[in-house]
Amino acid sequence: MAGNHRIIPKSTSTLRRLWLSKLGGIDNVSVKNKEWMALLEEDTRNSLMIEGYVVTRAELKNIMEKPIYTPIGHKVMGYFDAAVASYELAFQQHKTNEFALNKAIIRQIHSLMFRGDPHFGYIPGDWRKGPIEISGAKVKPSDPFHIERHIEQLIEVANKPTNDIIRKIAVVHDMFEQIHPFPDGNGRVGRILLNFILVAHGLPNVAIKGTEKNKKVYINALEEADPIVRNVIYVYKTTEPFSHPLVLLEDLINKGLAVAMDVIICNRFGDTKPLQTLAEVAKTTGKSVDSIRVACSQKKYICTMIGRTIKTHTDLFKPPSE
Repeated sequence: MAGNHRIIPKSTSTLRRLWLSKLGGIDNVSVKNKEWMALLEEDTRNSLMIEGYVVTRAELKNIMEKPIYTPIGHKVMGYFDAAVASYELAFQQHKTNEFALNKAIIRQIHSLMFRGDPHFGYIPGDWRKGPIEISGAKVKPSDPFHIERHIEQLIEVANKPTNDIIRKIAVVHDMFEQIHPFPDGNGRVGRILLNFILVAHGLPNVAIKGTEKNKKVYINALEEADPIVRNVIYVYKTTEPFSHPLVLLEDLINKGLAVAMDVIICNRFGDTKPLQTLAEVAKTTGKSVDSIRVACSQKKYICTMIGRTIKTHTDLFKPPSE
């Protein structure tokens, strides 16, 4: 399966980072920031969908504008509140160039998510005390007596310097999901933790898509990573955590990151120059509309959806001028 996967070219990922930097980088996490709100809403909606809580975009907006504390309302607001607080802290770490993950941050994400949910039957932020099974998964989560040590190992890996931030995030995310430290909410906390590391490194949060098709891709990516990452957990002292590629999971994160970065880049670029349709780009470049559309779908070009139309600009196909 990995052999048939199309990974975003490194040159395109570099191009996105150059354009994001040129256009001002990421902004402070705030409900008043439209860029962040759009990304946070998609992050929230899709992460809940993966867990089986389906909320439309309209329903999500209604709950967030006028919180309704039904069972699903608690899930929406719990995730959103935990994400906003976590990404705000991560952004401050980015600003001060002081990235550091610790147990308190992980516990706080869980606590914020469940502190106001009357349907949650455990103490928010506490590690689980008994065994747990991951529905549909082949791996066995950490024994409760080993959770503390395994989380400490995860933190050491997360804080370990590397130039490959996507590899680090993929390893840490799969470690967390294999450890499964909480009695409930591990998938949601794990995805916020994934985004915490992204934001702390100056990148936007991503939405792991929650439709049935995309959920299968996500599960397959975790399953491919599981045996490699299991060595990081259980043969920790002799295993280099970033030596093996986690192809599917890294590709999934890269694609989510490309979508998020393109939203920001195209919105800001569009303030200075009108974005172009694919037909307009085809006239300028001599490429066919179909070939451009395929490249956009694979995120080989910087582009975004405006309504139901894919928009981009030929200037975004090359590095920004100094």
